[in-house]
Amino acid sequence: MKLVVAGLLAAVGLISPAMAESWPEREITLVVNYGAGGVTDVTVRALAAEAAKILNVPVQIVNRPGGQGTTGPTFIAAQRPDGYTIGVTSFAPMAINPHMIDVTYAIDDFDYVGGFGRFRYGIVVNEASPVRSIDDLIKAGKSKPVTFSASGPPNNLALLELGKKTGARFRFVPYPSGAESVTAVLGGHIDAVVQTPTEMLPLIQAGKLRLLASASPVRWSELPDVPTLLDLGHGVSIDSWIGLGGPKGIDPDKLKTLRTAFEKAAASPEVAKSYEQLGMSMAYMSGDEYRGFLKKGFDEMSKSLAETGLAKKR
Repeated sequence: MKLVVAGLLAAVGLISPAMAESWPEREITLVVNYGAGGVTDVTVRALAAEAAKILNVPVQIVNRPGGQGTTGPTFIAAQRPDGYTIGVTSFAPMAINPHMIDVTYAIDDFDYVGGFGRFRYGIVVNEASPVRSIDDLIKAGKSKPVTFSASGPPNNLALLELGKKTGARFRFVPYPSGAESVTAVLGGHIDAVVQTPTEMLPLIQAGKLRLLASASPVRWSELPDVPTLLDLGHGVSIDSWIGLGGPKGIDPDKLKTLRTAFEKAAASPEVAKSYEQLGMSMAYMSGDEYRGFLKKGFDEMSKSLAETGLAKKR
């Protein structure tokens, strides 16, 4: 009855069409492209819970893992652009994996809500290792191949790029998960690992692993005295973000509502604290900025993956 009356009033010009309809009117579905309990899932849940308070409707999380993170974006791109289905459009499935596996979507198939958090990566060795710095690691790689583990791009690209720049030989050994790649270094099976704080920080703090450098453009807030590869003058970094988007064609007013709500949620101290506890940095990009970030990253990854032999055969 309320909507009918509002519609009649709008028709006779007593209220504007914008006043006649309040959006959203029902819950919003947010698709997470990785499994429940992982870093992406937990951080997005914290962000969504805060955004729901602003939108005044529930934000329901639905996990659609698989395809190295591409199953979620594939599903999102195929939905109606009514604003009620959005999801995670993170860097790896948008800018990296399309160069490695076949996907049915492209960056321009989405309207982006924004970028909401930066992953951090570090280069780590076993505490018992004689390697105590990045310089030591490079010297070791020039005398014989140095093995390193990672769960895949973008983690593995830092040392592959560093090897190209310095002449050191770094041999990538892939593992199915970040936890397994760290365990390989703990067990002495692999020389080094590139992974996120979530999997490594407790072991570093316990004195079992040694952080040589941050492979991200920023230092780890937990260990601010450890430099980045950029600080050390090597010109190498890997940068990956969590972003949110919906299928292309969302009404501009609805998209603006979503962007405003999630931007406000990202500014919440509670959300920032959750991110830090999970080894991420809360950082924000507008929807347009995030689209540009993905496009630039897509072009850069095309070159990097081709040079390292990781790109799919054309």
